[in-house]
Amino acid sequence: MSAEYVLIQARDSKEAYRINYADLQSTFEVNMQLNSNYEVSFTLTYTTDYADVFNAAKPKAWVLYDGEWYVIQQTDMQLNDQGLLELKITATDALLDKMKNCRIDNREPTEDSPDQSGGASSGSSQQQQPGEVVKRTDEKQTYSLDDRMHKFIDGNDQGIGYELHGNFPNVADEIENTSLYEWLNNHLKDYSAYYIPSGNTVKIYDLPSLQHQTGRVFRYLHNTTNAEVQTEDVNIVNDCEVYGGKMEKDITVGGSDPNGPTEPVNGDWGPVAKTAAGLVGEKLSDSDINLIKAQINLESSGREDVTGGDDGLSDGPAIGLLQFKQGTFNYYCRPPYTNIRKGLHQLVALMNIPNWRHQITGHSGWSPHGAPISKATIVVQNTGDGWGWPFPSVGEGSFTSGQLFGVHAGNGRPNNFHDGLDFGSIDHPGNEVHAIHGGKVTISRAWGSGGVNWYLVIQDSTGLNVEYQEAFGSPNNIIVNVGDEIHTRQVIGYRTTNHLHIGITRHSFPEAFNHWASNDGTWLDPQAMIKNGGSGSSDSGSTSTTKQTYYSLHYHYHNDESVKKYGLHRGKIIKMDSIYDMGALQAYVDATVQHDPPTTLTLKDFFETGFAIGDVWRVVVPEMNLNIDVTLMGIKWKPFSPDKKTSELSFNNTGLTMKSVINVIYHDIHRINTNVTQINALGSIGGRYEEHFNQIYTGSGTAASDEGFLTQSQAEAIKRFTNGEE
Repeated sequence: MSAEYVLIQARDSKEAYRINYADLQSTFEVNMQLNSNYEVSFTLTYTTDYADVFNAAKPKAWVLYDGEWYVIQQTDMQLNDQGLLELKITATDALLDKMKNCRIDNREPTEDSPDQSGGASSGSSQQQQPGEVVKRTDEKQTYSLDDRMHKFIDGNDQGIGYELHGNFPNVADEIENTSLYEWLNNHLKDYSAYYIPSGNTVKIYDLPSLQHQTGRVFRYLHNTTNAEVQTEDVNIVNDCEVYGGKMEKDITVGGSDPNGPTEPVNGDWGPVAKTAAGLVGEKLSDSDINLIKAQINLESSGREDVTGGDDGLSDGPAIGLLQFKQGTFNYYCRPPYTNIRKGLHQLVALMNIPNWRHQITGHSGWSPHGAPISKATIVVQNTGDGWGWPFPSVGEGSFTSGQLFGVHAGNGRPNNFHDGLDFGSIDHPGNEVHAIHGGKVTISRAWGSGGVNWYLVIQDSTGLNVEYQEAFGSPNNIIVNVGDEIHTRQVIGYRTTNHLHIGITRHSFPEAFNHWASNDGTWLDPQAMIKNGGSGSSDSGSTSTTKQTYYSLHYHYHNDESVKKYGLHRGKIIKMDSIYDMGALQAYVDATVQHDPPTTLTLKDFFETGFAIGDVWRVVVPEMNLNIDVTLMGIKWKPFSPDKKTSELSFNNTGLTMKSVINVIYHDIHRINTNVTQINALGSIGGRYEEHFNQIYTGSGTAASDEGFLTQSQAEAIKRFTNGEE
């Protein structure tokens, strides 16, 4: 802020010219708004003594102020009230133009390198194999801010470097078809970061690293005559639920009895092959069974523990029923069927080989190949007699839309969502409530608020919970106890109300009740589960797949200090599907939830000096009951003005809330008036181009173009000379 001169150099010149100090005193203004504007503006008045600097002020010419180079982006020529020609100029930090030249663009296809599609052969479709597959639904590659900056900076031809100050989260931000300037505009806020151009270096800070405590306290109307304080209490949030890491789980269960034969029946491996088929969801024909039996007879004569030869290879001997090599078996087996010396386990591995029917012949040896169909653990639905209806004499019966599970318009529930299936006493008569699915009683005679009343929960071996509620007028109407093993169709209680509500979920209780009005995948459709659960099915090739979606991360956000200051302000649920790390999720919430009222302070005609971006002040406004820290985010001032009341300071306490996006300067700048040729205009008025020694700035040095500028020692010598010091 102590600069004593400003220079302008045209791009086609090696000479830099000093601006008339009178123009600096009356018009020169610096505008630094964090993550927004880094610019200077001023007005040149044409005089014969300063014609050269006037002529040099062309679009994209360089301006040197306080050791920082700027580039002229906007010029506006006009006559002032005295009839003198004036040129209004706005120049932005030169680093911004260089950042726009740092680009990462996808290459478009050419004849030598075209886009290519098609050509893939279609194979036979594979039925969904039984097992449990869990995947992240919205997982994306995350990157550090350092990684993203390296992507732009490494090998750039603009001479740009960068510095990181502070700690930044990893974020799923991709880079394609953009410039460094544009990318910072769109993504720097994701890292809760701020940047400041400094020479050829982009300096990036987190808020704690940017801030510096000053000990200053601003008391409204004490330090300044013109101050504005704005708060917005309606946006405070200090209590909310937070979910992250969206997951999807597919649970596929084989249709045949998993408790079928696991050993040959009178030497016949056919029944065991059927058991294996049921486990993996295969459908075997008689010819398939005969083919398998022929291969077994060829390979091992039906002996599951036999050890064969090594075929002269180094991968060990062939082992077991189908003479798998150990490494090959490990590749195709599926947990928990991983014992190579068990015939059932080898048959499961066989049916995990793509097109296995074409890889065995029954009359010659074989060599398994192809990627395994699935490596998921096989989940055995070990529930004996499957699924059934709670009132067997009626069976499925009929339901109105209000009784059905799911979203049905006009059912009178929040979001029109029903989390279960209601069996009414009229459409499903009877008082004995039968279990629709077997398992172990985990909750019995528990009381649920909000109309749930007395309820019980039965959990099967896969973790699936079936909950029965709203049917029992007293706990005595439930006749099973925690720990009891229950079979399908077993009587578990007596209905004494007008309906039974059944809910099915993999969530725990009572947590699952929190989702009663949300169609978020917590609850499953009981009608579909009963009908498709395989009850009474004899189809060995059928499978049943249940898809679950849920969030792997959850916590309750609560800011005690904010609650004490401003009272409780609950906010809506925050859901970040793509964040799978609790620390990253908490950091995101801490950076985005506004637990203090957004406060903006603007000081005009400020009397004090010695301020800088990142200053932290304490703002006290007794009339508004406001006592809060704010950070200096913007400065506008006229450093050459003799009137010291020219500063305008902008503070806020919202971090990225108010300054979250870079103001895309080249969209906001007015179009340069290319219809005015400054040299011609000046020539017609001044007659010739003045070259006064005290305004010429020549030589070479390091600057925006790396040529045409004075060294520091030369600059100081010229300054002393022009100031009459030597």
